[in-house]
Amino acid sequence: MEKLFFTLAHIRSELEDERAAKKTGKTEEECEKLIENGWVKLEDGYYSLKPEGEELAGKFVQNMEKRASRVRKDFFKVDAAAKNTTVLDAFLAVLKLGSGLVSGSVGLTADGTDATMDTISAFMVWLGIKYHRETLSTLLVVFGLFFASLSIGYDSVTHLISAFYGTLTPMGMPYLVIVVEGVAILAAVFLFYYQRYVGKVNSSLTLISQSVDSKNHVFIGLSVIAGAVFTLQGIYFVDALIALFIAIGIFRDATDLLREAISIRKGEEKDYSHYKLPLEETWEGNKMMAFQNWILYILWGNRRTRPEIVSSLRSVFSPDNYIPVLSELNATVKEVHDFDEIFDDLVIPLKKEELLILEEEVYTLSDDGSKYLESFLSNFDYYDIHMSDTILLSMAEDEFSDVHHI
Repeated sequence: MEKLFFTLAHIRSELEDERAAKKTGKTEEECEKLIENGWVKLEDGYYSLKPEGEELAGKFVQNMEKRASRVRKDFFKVDAAAKNTTVLDAFLAVLKLGSGLVSGSVGLTADGTDATMDTISAFMVWLGIKYHRETLSTLLVVFGLFFASLSIGYDSVTHLISAFYGTLTPMGMPYLVIVVEGVAILAAVFLFYYQRYVGKVNSSLTLISQSVDSKNHVFIGLSVIAGAVFTLQGIYFVDALIALFIAIGIFRDATDLLREAISIRKGEEKDYSHYKLPLEETWEGNKMMAFQNWILYILWGNRRTRPEIVSSLRSVFSPDNYIPVLSELNATVKEVHDFDEIFDDLVIPLKKEELLILEEEVYTLSDDGSKYLESFLSNFDYYDIHMSDTILLSMAEDEFSDVHHI
């Protein structure tokens, strides 16, 4: 996922107008550009801002703080997540129901009915959060889910009976069903991660429950696609059978949600620790990778001893440092790390990969290490911060555990 993210960002930036002017060079080259623009001066080997540079830097910080505030307000508040979920669910409901009616797919129509109930549920959740009636909105969601499961179950059973007697009308346009459900699966994956993240950060049972439903939609979409594939092979009853399983799944989720809502209504505290994020376990690995990349970077054209490397790590990855963009989004290091203790864990993998060399207690970068570093840094040659990047970076702020994504 990281490679895909960097590749897409790199391609997008390269395709922008005036991309040659936007290419980022080495630090010295970028500082020369700033000096030529009259924003920075170099005196006695030290760079400093000129008055115009001070003004531009202040505007940059203000703009990033505004953008960070907007991102948190429009995307990472509980009510914002509920509102965004409502909009996306409504789009999926129209897409699925319309395609289901056109194609005659019972499974897709059932999925569309469920998406319609999800839209109503999300709207109720939004109202409940807005007017501080989240428990009531959760109960309304539960009853809506029960109704949807019974309705879908009834339709699927009648279609299975028709299939048994040979009177079932086969699904038309199965390829349309496959395309629509493919789009819906991608949306469900996004909603699952988004709802789970915001729900866990804000301890919102309703959003976490919605994330469970979104995860179910991924499997439902795959099942409907399977039904369409069977239809292409002349097997028509699978579509109706899948609708029955969808109804059972909705009923089960509604029962679990009702049980948890009742427990909260009784005043029982809810433990959210067992709700995991899809990428939560990789965050620690990303942090270690950031430390390792920095070690390689400071060895680029230089020789360093262990104390020098540890000192550099402590200086760069200090919680007190200001890093443009990341600091405004609270996505920087928030804890002090003992680099002496974890030094071997950082360096041994680099030596095994032959990216660095140790000779007489002095570390140097190997040829393979130089190639790796040049390839890694090329990802940022045209890199610019867009709104989508800001949202992803904001999600690096981890408010519910001791693990921080760098």
